[in-house]
Amino acid sequence: MNVFSLIKIYRRASDVLDIVKEGNMKKLWKSKTFWFQLLSASAAVAGVIPLPPETLAVVVGLINIGLRLVTKDPVSVV
Repeated sequence: MNVFSLIKIYRRASDVLDIVKEGNMKKLWKSKTFWFQLLSASAAVAGVIPLPPETLAVVVGLINIGLRLVTKDPVSVV
């Protein structure tokens, strides 16, 4: 691992720590992405969605990208 990678990791960790300190994080159960993931995983396990697994993975991935674009706040698990 080179020095530049370590600096990049440090900066990201510092940004996350600043967000946590500011208290701008929403609770997990208020996350649209969390609920979508939970429901899509449950539906896939139950066999409710009549799509091939590859197609389902692409669709779920695209919806996750869309949800991430409309998300403003990070999520707190605590």
